[in-house]
Amino acid sequence: MRLFTVAILSVAALGTGVSATKPAPTPAPFNGAWMICEDYQGSRICDYNLLAQRGDRVCGIQSYFATNSEYRQRFVATAKANVARIDKICGDPGSETDTYCAGEAPSGAEKVGWGTSDETLLVCGGRLHGASDGDAPSCAKVNPQAGLPKVRSLGDQAPEAAERAWLASCVGGAE
Repeated sequence: MRLFTVAILSVAALGTGVSATKPAPTPAPFNGAWMICEDYQGSRICDYNLLAQRGDRVCGIQSYFATNSEYRQRFVATAKANVARIDKICGDPGSETDTYCAGEAPSGAEKVGWGTSDETLLVCGGRLHGASDGDAPSCAKVNPQAGLPKVRSLGDQAPEAAERAWLASCVGGAE
């Protein structure tokens, strides 16, 4: 019986040692939703980013309000730690892009497909910040109260099913 107990404990110890040597999963700081809302002329207006990350690939859907209009875009970025450089973007032409997404452009639109971007995203202290390419992204340089706070859910602001399906497809490698 004593030999049996020693054998079982040895196997258990070996199993524990093996599991302790497995590498920790790579963090994905860009998985999730970030949103901020405010009242504007009696209406609730929200800006948000819904992001999915797999490895260094980040795909996102963003919505923001400017100049009395709502703008929505899709983008693909490359992440390194807590910084993601937007590689390509499309959506409602505005300050972020001038290129409509394929399948969503009005008839006669000049630019359809993917456009380029000089924007970078940065996650610091549970908030999502944006920076231009000329800026070296650093949490030390951002106002900790600025940016979009991370939220559990976008609630009634959540994108439509087609946009969520695109996000899932994109993070899987197809956009």
